[in-house]
Amino acid sequence: MADHHATFVAIRAALLASYSGTLASTRMSPIEALECMAAALGSIYREVADAHLDPHGCRCGWVPSEMLDIVALEQAIAANAATDEVGDAFDLRSLLPVGHG
Repeated sequence: MADHHATFVAIRAALLASYSGTLASTRMSPIEALECMAAALGSIYREVADAHLDPHGCRCGWVPSEMLDIVALEQAIAANAATDEVGDAFDLRSLLPVGHG
């Protein structure tokens, strides 16, 4: 479980850096930037799933189940969006918003 937590913290930091960069370099609202991140995650899922459906693709043994996988991803987003616990990760709520000058 420690590896899972460390991986979560590393991925969260990378996403936060991308999110912050997007807000700083575009005129997107915070929700528009988050929607782009969600769309990107969906497209990554599609590519990974397709690679596992291709008979010459990955041989790790995972068999995508599109409906169940998407429900699992939605549940992960909902569960983490509904909690106030950030753990060891950087807490974005500590920043003051500056807006689009």
